Amino acid sequence: MSAQPAEGSTGTATILFTDLVASTTWRVQLGEERAEARRQVHHRLLTDAITTHHGTLHDDLGDGIMASFPGAADAVAAAVAIQQAIEAASRRTDVAGVAVRIGISVGDVAWKDAHPHGLPLVEAARLCAAAEGGQILVSEIVRVLARGRGGHTFTPIGRVALKGLPEPVVTCTVAWAPREDVGFPLPPRLATRSPFAMFGRAPEVEALALAWAKARDGQRQVVLVAGEPGIGKTRLATEAAHAAHADGGTVLFGACDEDVGLPYRPFVEALRHYVAHAPEHVLASHVATHRGELARLVPELGRRMADLPPPQVAEAETERFLLFEAVAGLLSAASQESPIVLVLDDLHWAGAPELLLLKHLVRSAEPLRLLVIGTYRDTDRSRTHPLTAVLADLRKEVGVERIALHGLDDAAMEALVAAVARHALDDALAALAHAIRRETEGNPFFIGEVIRHLSESGALFQEGGRWTYRATSRASASPRACGR
Repeated sequence: MSAQPAEGSTGTATILFTDLVASTTWRVQLGEERAEARRQVHHRLLTDAITTHHGTLHDDLGDGIMASFPGAADAVAAAVAIQQAIEAASRRTDVAGVAVRIGISVGDVAWKDAHPHGLPLVEAARLCAAAEGGQILVSEIVRVLARGRGGHTFTPIGRVALKGLPEPVVTCTVAWAPREDVGFPLPPRLATRSPFAMFGRAPEVEALALAWAKARDGQRQVVLVAGEPGIGKTRLATEAAHAAHADGGTVLFGACDEDVGLPYRPFVEALRHYVAHAPEHVLASHVATHRGELARLVPELGRRMADLPPPQVAEAETERFLLFEAVAGLLSAASQESPIVLVLDDLHWAGAPELLLLKHLVRSAEPLRLLVIGTYRDTDRSRTHPLTAVLADLRKEVGVERIALHGLDDAAMEALVAAVARHALDDALAALAHAIRRETEGNPFFIGEVIRHLSESGALFQEGGRWTYRATSRASASPRACGR
């Protein structure tokens, strides 16, 4: 961040404005909670680009920002970095049409309360408003001052009339190209998401976003999400993982299985995905330190690394320790490339081996920019279940948090039904939504089953583009009618 000029002084500064195109449509598409999580990611991408190029963020305008730079070339470089970051994040998510427009101007400004004032702010804001999504518009003087630095290409578009300015401004566009690196691919089991927004989980979404921010900064985090079947544990973890992926994180996923007793199964699934796509230099560095110990879990490592040494043969406890160290070592090396979210799903079906490995990761001395999100059912866990003891142990560790999910309330239920129906609810539909919530206790899975049952029975149907509810003898809002 550049040093602030003295209060009351004047001087030359370059001003940059951004604006998120069609942000209202974006929020409707995602829903308020997912949109707010994405907005935070969006803001972080902008902030990182600004500070990297010696700029100072002055205003967060909700859908955009205003920043100042000591030099025109720095501002142009930041604008290009912003467009590249937003485009790459858009490719990593399911949100179509996300684009930012940017305007840059330069001139003399006056400083008051560490904030610039003057005509360059007006000109930059108007250039931003005149730009299209994905476009950078700059005044001619910005081009003159920035030329020869950074290798940027400027294309004159002539004199542009800007609202509130007495004379048209000679304007140029700045060319930019998408980055080739689009980030680590999402695990296949997390790639498909619900077409509907998530409702009623704002505090939980915020808690996971905070944990991710801490993990990005090097503070290892574990968030354990508990609740009954169908309450939305995996959905919440998936949304958090997608938000982290859009923020440049590496996402890994592994699930425990009731019918498959393979030791370390969720870690095998997660690490196979990483080894398949990892940069070769990360794997080479790992093998130089841990030799072939990871091949016990991921034989595919031998396909990526020629002449992989075999795992060490020793006593069972020693072999297990070497394996645990190899897992922690790989995740540590990987997290230095980009911070990691590791989703461990259905831990209520986990056995002792994978739970011991989880504890080892939490307590490892390796530097880890890592967020572990574990999900489990808290309805059928006995005192003798291995997860019970592990949860008690983890409670003592720094950076471990537990989230208990409960049913949706009436407001969230109304929002969900309105999103599915694609229109506001009348009194009859609002009453139906409340009745379904009471019968299902707000469980999202059972809510879906009840709505499907009512539709199939003919009690819930579309008429003139709107949902209509008509009770019939075959229809029931009870989850028992849907096989609860």
